[in-house]
Amino acid sequence: MMKKYILPLLLMMSLLAACSSEEAVQQNEDEGERDQEVNTAPVEEQDETVTSNDEAGYYRTVIPYELSPSRGLTSSNMVSNYNIEAFEKGLFELSKGSFSPDEYVFREGQVFTEEMIRGYLGRSYTMEEIEGMSEEEKAQNNAFSNLGLNPSAEGETDPEAIAQKAPLYLSHILEQNYMIPSEDGEDLEFGGMTIGLAMNSEYHYQKEQYGPTFTRELDAETVRQEGEQMAEEILERLRANEDYKDMKIVFGIFIQSTDTSITPGNFVSTAVVEGGADEISSFEEVNENYVLLPSSDASAVSEEINSEYQNFNRKLESYFDSFTTSIGHGYFVDGALEQLTIEIPVEYSSRGEIIGLTQYVRGLVAEHFRSTEVEVSIKDKNQSYALITKDEEENINVHIYE
Repeated sequence: MMKKYILPLLLMMSLLAACSSEEAVQQNEDEGERDQEVNTAPVEEQDETVTSNDEAGYYRTVIPYELSPSRGLTSSNMVSNYNIEAFEKGLFELSKGSFSPDEYVFREGQVFTEEMIRGYLGRSYTMEEIEGMSEEEKAQNNAFSNLGLNPSAEGETDPEAIAQKAPLYLSHILEQNYMIPSEDGEDLEFGGMTIGLAMNSEYHYQKEQYGPTFTRELDAETVRQEGEQMAEEILERLRANEDYKDMKIVFGIFIQSTDTSITPGNFVSTAVVEGGADEISSFEEVNENYVLLPSSDASAVSEEINSEYQNFNRKLESYFDSFTTSIGHGYFVDGALEQLTIEIPVEYSSRGEIIGLTQYVRGLVAEHFRSTEVEVSIKDKNQSYALITKDEEENINVHIYE
């Protein structure tokens, strides 16, 4: 477990809250009566309630909906929208094993502030490094609190040496809160949290300012181990706060794909820490993959599915001249295809052809991709013509846009 010179989480939160309160008081004094109408708006009169939900498997949510204080960091810290979507969606799936959607209600994370997340994503510093910094450098590097989870450069200044010895592994932290509604539904109790750690698969660096950017590919096993150590450290900090000593916490380690990949990364391990436990007893491996179809990567996961997809494409090519080739994105769990998204690009020639193509694809989906969720979009660059969906029970819905 990593040991660092840190401020306890409770103190950190108290300081941040105090700063926020002082800023709010000062702002009210400066703006005076000009903001009276805004300050007296009945925002606080809105009681919290819970949405209804008829969709099986989805969490109900707390409304009024409250964004996480660190919400704005997700898009800037993660390398692509593909990774953002897979990270958030996968974290919900991991949560369901400990926080059933039938019993718990979802709320965006409210414990970690933006300042705290920024601090966690920084490097840790040795006492020697901190003592060698000016006050300005300490402020710029968040060295006063020294909350960084990424490894210390230990005084090294050469970018290439840092890339080899101490690359930045941790890219982002995402928190989800799960609430327990009272029997009458009027109150909500904080029942647990899930914390996702998004890790890098590559480290980018420059040997000189404004020079070319170099890339070091990171070893996946090392990245996983670093993420699990960081989860241990986060748990220790949370348990230092009395409010979270007895709370169940779920951790998920996600390794991002590269910034040029059109498929996302995946979760590699998860751990559940029961209330009162101060250590993570073990991590469980997560065997999931997002791959392009058809491809050698897909064949390595399931040669059978990759072959089926190739047959699907060949049948389309033989019947429709306007069709080129489809692109599939498959989500595999333990080697089985769970979800498949297909985009079929066409050059529009007639509505009759679109209807015929849609009908034919519907039959192919039922034939080739059984026991899995499938979504097919038939479109060109500017317009969607049809949407076909199939669930695991083989129920197929078709919509042809007017």
